[in-house]
Amino acid sequence: MLLNYNSEKVIDLVKNVENLKNIDKVRLAIYLLENKDFSVDNFDIEKLIALLKEILSNLDPNYGKVITNFAIYKNLMLILAKYMELPYLDKKKFSIELLFNVYESDFKDDTINKKINEELNIYDYSFSLNIDTKQEK
Repeated sequence: MLLNYNSEKVIDLVKNVENLKNIDKVRLAIYLLENKDFSVDNFDIEKLIALLKEILSNLDPNYGKVITNFAIYKNLMLILAKYMELPYLDKKKFSIELLFNVYESDFKDDTINKKINEELNIYDYSFSLNIDTKQEK
């Protein structure tokens, strides 16, 4: 985990994310970033979403050709339901942890791994949400 002090609910959700396939982690990250209920003033979130969509299109050739029905991804729906119950600050923290999990994932593709390592600015995103990665209780 990137953040030192997360609530038990965030830790539980991160553990659920760790059990997902890499492609589902990217799907979930795109969904949360596009539908988040907090704003990011000093960060180009659209660039981050575009990066994740590019990665997803490399992982899933049908992405972009059909409308994604999230109802077929039961594991993602469960995580989203738990996410909706989180307090505002925990939602921010979970989004950071989710992206950090994507950042640390091995996609078994050197091109994708390199692109993520170079362009997924998780620390800048964390800073833009005003969440210190070393904050204390």
